[in-house]
Amino acid sequence: MGVIGYLTAAEVEPSLFIGAAMCTDSFGLPVEFRYTEPVRATPLQRILYGNALHRYLCREVIATTLLQAMETRPEVWVVQDEMLLEPLDAMRAPVVMLFSTEMAPMSDLGATMPAGDGEMLVQLSLAGAPLRVRFGNEDTGLQRQAIQALTEAARTMDVLEPLERLQQAVRMVREEQEAA
Repeated sequence: MGVIGYLTAAEVEPSLFIGAAMCTDSFGLPVEFRYTEPVRATPLQRILYGNALHRYLCREVIATTLLQAMETRPEVWVVQDEMLLEPLDAMRAPVVMLFSTEMAPMSDLGATMPAGDGEMLVQLSLAGAPLRVRFGNEDTGLQRQAIQALTEAARTMDVLEPLERLQQAVRMVREEQEAA
């Protein structure tokens, strides 16, 4: 069974950014976890980068650093933010965003239905609503690879839940750093 990667990078307070990456096994258990020390944008960076600062720090500094440090290579990356959806060279795997829906369950685990440009509905639980999957790549082969990896993992885990844990871990790291 495969490995699923989860990636987050965010501005946790004005001009302070932090990120984390976690790979889980097919049961949702962490096999690798990395996080960054907080990155504080300087006043000069805020001026020079302007509106591009958030994207630059989250993608090019934090996410790229985390991905290069990861030893585990997942079959798919699940990200929480649109700016991380565009694949980075260090990802070497499909990238998706997952969204809950309130639709009626589809027929079988792994059932799919087009849901608009670059999106698909996928049944990733036996009884629950399908998830909306937004792809970071237009390559249909990579999209199939992502759906296959997520469907396989969904047999033994809730594929959304580790992203919630990763976000909680980032908050905990930040709180511990503030307390120190």
